[in-house]
Amino acid sequence: MEIKSRRLEELIKVKLSLLLLKGLKDPRLIDSFITILDVKLSKDGRSAKVFVSVIGSDKEKDGVLRGLESARGFIQMKLGKELRVKYIPHLIFQLDDETEDRVRLVHRLIELERGEE
Repeated sequence: MEIKSRRLEELIKVKLSLLLLKGLKDPRLIDSFITILDVKLSKDGRSAKVFVSVIGSDKEKDGVLRGLESARGFIQMKLGKELRVKYIPHLIFQLDDETEDRVRLVHRLIELERGEE
């Protein structure tokens, strides 16, 4: 992958994280614990998958995804003002359940190590 693409992915990740902290007012997003785990640009740079982790119930996760999709235009507009690129990629938000599974596995291993069951 091109260095420029990796830099743009990292910039998008950082800017999105900051925007989630203080720039979005959607109630589905305000009280949720959301982490931007990764951003993967398409080869042409026109779209980007944004992998998010949400701590909460399935209902809360679904609400967060709907909130992010609803705010996509606003988010892309904000990114457009802050990033100096020819095209702002179309953002595709995707829930990353693997991280939550890993956390559960680590907790289970700790319990087993302590002799808890």
